[in-house]
Amino acid sequence: MLNFLKLGVIVVISAIYASPAFADLQLPSELSRLDTQTDGGKMPEPALFIETDGRERDLRDLEGTVLLVNLWATWCAPCIKEMPELDRLAAALDGQDFRVLALSQDRGGADVVAKFYADNAIENLDIVLDPRGATARAFGARGLPTSFVIDADGQVVGRLEGIAKWDDPDVIAWLRDLATGP
Repeated sequence: MLNFLKLGVIVVISAIYASPAFADLQLPSELSRLDTQTDGGKMPEPALFIETDGRERDLRDLEGTVLLVNLWATWCAPCIKEMPELDRLAAALDGQDFRVLALSQDRGGADVVAKFYADNAIENLDIVLDPRGATARAFGARGLPTSFVIDADGQVVGRLEGIAKWDDPDVIAWLRDLATGP
């Protein structure tokens, strides 16, 4: 009986260390809070948002591009703090197969976001909207800001609740590596 108990403990410990949470993603320290245990890995269906031109799109339309989906609002103090960092990240990875989608949860629409961007010198982020919170609900977001890193195959690599220093050189390098592949 003791041998079966020992074997059971070994199997449980092996399963824990084989889980995605212990996968060696070599995350930069600034992303140490990135939850890499995602529910099945695939992004939710549908994951709709509104582009700058008013067209409704689905995140799945962007497969082939690494995405940082950031759920935010102009009235959210932590969101406001990280927007310049997201803007600098977008500038640093311009030209890569990478896109920051800062999905505004504001119900006031594109005009509210455009004013916020102008007032805060945000120049590298597109105005993209999730005014009904459909994408936030589909992802199961519990608050703002919440960010999701999605690889080029449409797999959710990680989820981060709260702010991060997105313009940290190590974070930029990690996302660049994710965008350029192995």
